[in-house]
Amino acid sequence: MSAAVSDNAILAVSARAAQLRAEGVDVVSLAAGEPDTPTPPAITAAAAAAALHGDHHYGPAVGDPALRAAIADRLPTVSPRFTAHDVQVTLGTKHALFLGLQALLEPGDEVLLAQPGWPGHTGALLAAGGQKVCVPVSAETGFLASAADLEAARTPRTRAVVLASPANPSGAVYTADQLTAIAEWALAHDVWVVSDDVYDQFVYDADSAPHVLTLVPGLRDRCLVVSGVSKAYAMTGWRIGWLAGPPAIVAAARKHVARTITHVPTVTQAAALAALVGDQQPVHEAFARYGRNRDVLATGLDGIPGVRCPAPAGGMFVFPDVTGLLERGPWATTVELATWLLEDAGVAVVPGEAFDAPGHLRLCFAVSPDTLDTAAARLVEHLDRAGSRG
Repeated sequence: MSAAVSDNAILAVSARAAQLRAEGVDVVSLAAGEPDTPTPPAITAAAAAAALHGDHHYGPAVGDPALRAAIADRLPTVSPRFTAHDVQVTLGTKHALFLGLQALLEPGDEVLLAQPGWPGHTGALLAAGGQKVCVPVSAETGFLASAADLEAARTPRTRAVVLASPANPSGAVYTADQLTAIAEWALAHDVWVVSDDVYDQFVYDADSAPHVLTLVPGLRDRCLVVSGVSKAYAMTGWRIGWLAGPPAIVAAARKHVARTITHVPTVTQAAALAALVGDQQPVHEAFARYGRNRDVLATGLDGIPGVRCPAPAGGMFVFPDVTGLLERGPWATTVELATWLLEDAGVAVVPGEAFDAPGHLRLCFAVSPDTLDTAAARLVEHLDRAGSRG
């Protein structure tokens, strides 16, 4: 499935949910790929102050120095340490992926992607001129690619592999042993590693997710790190991300930014700086909510006949396998099942086809407890009834 088709599948769910709401239908959405909470007030206050009193002339294409320094402080601890000079501020994580891959790739170069996976990875690498090579993963492999899987997909044109941990849509988190093996494989075969860390603050079964760079510091010169403030700080609309990597990659990204958008808007950079250096209590509170929501939703769905829903190790989504329901019910695909849930139960979810994962649904639990409880009750009622037909 192409990235455009995947994106359209997600947009179609959101559009239909909005239409039903406009018609007065009570719809609860677990389809979004973002928190449903407002951006913390201290961050919006910083943006307002910057808008009223800041310097809004042109800024450096690479980004505000203070913001880049704050980002560098958040990056993995390696030697040599990341500094502001290693960071390019971008218009979100997808922009960072594009800039990094464009700097890496020549026409015909291949990028390995675990599938099912986030369609944004595919879109960014295609926009950057790369060729996508799918590395199939499944529930049996924890939706994670091993070094052996990557080697089986490697060709002489393989230039990079994109790793997301925690991953979207599965919430899978790589172990230290898995990442070490992948890093050693990448170094042995001159393959770059692109680490998508946008969900790294949301890990539920450990203190943190292991990072490929801290495990194998020798990868420092062949690794790009992309992330942003969108998920942890409920700032998806602010469009602030970053790319960190070797000087040549950052220089190429800076040149592209200078020649296209000039620089990321100064007000949103001020907001991102406030997010990173300010009070982190809103992030901790959100994390606690998401952990509780994850357990409620996964437990409720996993008890339904025909549904398997292990609690994800990280991220913002559960990713239940509903093939047992499809075998019993009147639906041929999870697109049809998601449509039925929206129309009949009033709950918006994303069909697995959006992620090259037919037979699965993606449900976001980064919502208020009241929203989650309402959605979970409706889902359990409707799916349990459907699953018990057999």
